[in-house]
Parts: sequence; structure tokens; C-alpha cells
Amino acid sequence: MKRTATAAPVPVKSASRRAAPPAAPVSEVPAERLLEAAVSLFAQHGFDAVSTGAVAAAAGLTQSMVHYHFGTKEKLWKAAVEHLMHVRGNMFSLNLEDLRDVDDLSRLKVMLRRFISANAADPDLTRILIHEGMNDSPRLKWLAKRYMIRGYATFNAAIESAIKSGVVRRLPVRDVTNIIVGACVLTFTLSRLLKEVYGELPTSADAVSSLSDTLLEVLFKGLEAKSRP
Repeated sequence: MKRTATAAPVPVKSASRRAAPPAAPVSEVPAERLLEAAVSLFAQHGFDAVSTGAVAAAAGLTQSMVHYHFGTKEKLWKAAVEHLMHVRGNMFSLNLEDLRDVDDLSRLKVMLRRFISANAADPDLTRILIHEGMNDSPRLKWLAKRYMIRGYATFNAAIESAIKSGVVRRLPVRDVTNIIVGACVLTFTLSRLLKEVYGELPTSADAVSSLSDTLLEVLFKGLEAKSRP
């Protein structure tokens, strides 16, 4: 990412006054604003309907700043997705080292709760995927190869491990993963609709906790292997 020249420091008026902490580099501030605006707009309207001018306006910047930092709309889109995935990675990490000593069924349940919380906090990734999936775009292929395949593989591995240990019924792993992913993301993707239906958003802490509990109850009562007499 390119950097602009750093502004000259402002002289301190008094020698006894403590210097202010150093500010973030000037070039990173507008870039961050552009990325946040781009994620929101691409999630709402899709790639084709969003112009670099619209992103700049939403960020309170000029269009030239978009071209300066990202060059093209395609590069801006990829940078926005990478920014989004970095934020999501802090909420739902694919590194399950902290669950290494947890039994297979409990590990799967914890993963599901974390996944629900991540999507409740930010459903924009799913909305972007829906837009791209409607057109089978090259961007979708890039996103799948770079991020999604690994994410699905993590759930697949956890389900396969639970099947092998006998705590989950022997069902098609891919189908189980798709059911889990669909159940975890669709509620929050349709949050505005659900507000019209029920009069409240499904993203409050109580609503997210209730959905997690209900999904675990419904899903795992059907998945858990019957104990042998």
C-alpha cells in the first residue's frame, strides 16, 4: 500500500508540556475508512452496483484516494474482503489449539457457538458471498480458494472425528457441514427481515444465546449417536 508524505510535526508550545502520543500514520487512516465503507457497500449492493466514487463518498474522502491506495475497484474489493476476514479471524479462529484436549462432541458444539457469534457480530461476509454466488464470479472462486475451502474443511474434520469416536451418527459429512453453516449464517443475513417479522433484531446477546442453545438442542439431538444398551 502506498504512503503519503508525513506532515511536519507541530512545535510544542511549552517545554514543560508532555508530548502527545504518536498518531497513526496518516496514510493508514483513509485506507481503513475506505475498507470499512467498501465492505458495507459491497455487502449491501454487490460488486457491480458499487462505484469507487460511492465508496469514497461513504468514507468521506475523494475518489482519487481510492485509486491512490488500491488502484482498481477489483483490488479494492479484494482488500476489503481480506480486511473483513482478518476481523472475523479474531472472532472465529480456525486455529483450534485451545480445544485440543476437549472431547469431539464438545469441540463441535463450541465451534458452532463461536461461529454463530461471529456471524451475529458481522453478517457482511455472507451477504458478499450471496452476491458473488448469484453470478458464479471469478471473485467468488478467489474467495473460496483463499478462505472458504479451509473453513469448510475445519468443520468437516471436526465432524469426521466425532463420527469416528462414535459420538455422532454416521451421516454424510458434507451435508452436516452445510446444514450447520446454513443454520448459523442465514438468520443474521436476514436480520432486517426478521426485525419486520418479530419486531426485533436477532443480534442482541440474549437472541444470539437463545439461537445457539436452540440450534444445539435441535441439531445435536438428531446427530448424537444412540447409546448402546
